[in-house]
Amino acid sequence: MANPARNSSNALTPRGGGIRFNRMKTQPELFRGYLLSLIAVTGFGFTFIAVTLGSESFDPITMSIGRVVPAGILAVIALKLMKQPLLPPREAYPLILGSSIGIIIGFPLLSTLALQSIPAADAGVIGAVTPMVTGIVAVFIGHKRPKPMFWAAAALGAISAMSLAYFKGGTDFGGGTYWGYLAMAFAVLLASMGHISGSTLVAKYSSFTVLSWAVIISIPIQLPIAVVNWSINPITEWPTWTAILGFLYVSWFSLSIGNFMLNQGLHIIGLVKGAQLQLLQPIVTMVLSILILQQPVSPITWLAAFGILTSVAWSQRYR
Repeated sequence: MANPARNSSNALTPRGGGIRFNRMKTQPELFRGYLLSLIAVTGFGFTFIAVTLGSESFDPITMSIGRVVPAGILAVIALKLMKQPLLPPREAYPLILGSSIGIIIGFPLLSTLALQSIPAADAGVIGAVTPMVTGIVAVFIGHKRPKPMFWAAAALGAISAMSLAYFKGGTDFGGGTYWGYLAMAFAVLLASMGHISGSTLVAKYSSFTVLSWAVIISIPIQLPIAVVNWSINPITEWPTWTAILGFLYVSWFSLSIGNFMLNQGLHIIGLVKGAQLQLLQPIVTMVLSILILQQPVSPITWLAAFGILTSVAWSQRYR
């Protein structure tokens, strides 16, 4: 069986109780990190469209929990092709579990449940702070602390992203249930925890190996929920092809391939800086909504999008 560990020259080194990267990245490495992150963020921007298409034939639990079935099949195939064990080594379990609970189970489930009782605009406003939360938590656990102007740029991006979500949602803010807002807030925290855990492990293991392990250890939790849901709400009609494509997209890209690319990109760029690239996701979603769903966009929404672009460009200038 092949050893999944990589060369220690790219490992993480404890310092002062935290975890830090121990060498500077070269320009080609940084380019690769940005490329992977931008592809991931662009793909995530299509998730909203895919969920809309999948909802033509599948219920919310299938779209959030049931996606682990195709993702699990892909994970097993990937690990076999890479000649890696189906389960992670014992020392990796804590971070693998953090990644699994965060981005494989927690965020999809809690955000889906939250959207049943709060307006989409509210969920978008809360979700917009995810990159800043990721950056703050990463600094807290020992990653490199950026300059104060970086946080000013991050704050501009968060405010712009919240404004974009607010106005894109038709200013339908407020009126949701307390539990819905709490679920969305926990979804944001779990997503941040998942990305931090996953990108930390990428220093030692292949990014796709880490993501595949995270998917596999979530199966015993998610599959029984999906089976019970299907027994209560069986699929009685053959799904439309667009619904199947939407379901497979959120299963294979949004859950697996996209997170693999993002974790690898965040590891190369740095968690604190790289997380700010996620602010581009609502802009991608907005553009795709115009092109595919023919949804109108107001001038103030474009202004918020410009604020996000300015923030991301500004934040990437600081080390």
